[in-house]
Amino acid sequence: MDVRFASVAAAVCTAGVIAWIHVDAASLPSTTVAHTTGPGSATSVVTTRATVEDVDEQSRIVTLRTADDRIVHFRADPSMRNLPQVRKGDEVSATYYESMAIRLRDADGEQPRVSMSEKVERAPLGKKPGGMIVRDTTLTAKVTGIDKARRTVTLEGPHGGTVMLTAEDPTHLDDVRVGHLVEATYREGVSISVRKPEK
Repeated sequence: MDVRFASVAAAVCTAGVIAWIHVDAASLPSTTVAHTTGPGSATSVVTTRATVEDVDEQSRIVTLRTADDRIVHFRADPSMRNLPQVRKGDEVSATYYESMAIRLRDADGEQPRVSMSEKVERAPLGKKPGGMIVRDTTLTAKVTGIDKARRTVTLEGPHGGTVMLTAEDPTHLDDVRVGHLVEATYREGVSISVRKPEK
């Protein structure tokens, strides 16, 4: 039984509180993986697909078959309100997305902090299950020290702890000043859709 695909499917179908889902993309069945990077940002997207083999509404056990013929079972949480609409042969697609963006900005009197936001969408009652959960975490840290000779910058976090980081490219430190804020935004999302197979 492949619990990785099942945990992704269960988390989104239930539209409950999503735990941090870490997907081992290389070992997921029936997947496509895409990575992009740019100045101060990186993105990764993993999509996996399966076909519904069986739905037991009484026990709420759903059986899926992956494209490489593996069988996956998971128990649908009671909050998965559209389970009765799932039929054998339906196609399930789940996508896991994560991105990180980092930028440097003036503090303007702001102190280091951490903030989180979450957005949940799910299919209307009576439709095929589906939905999306997206969580954004933003952390700001203050630059408290710069050592260009050693290519290091010291950051102070929201709770007063400090960390020293080494710049791979020393020119990245040219515009950094003590008192600046480094803002890192991490976005993580899972979406799932269930649909009838195309004829």
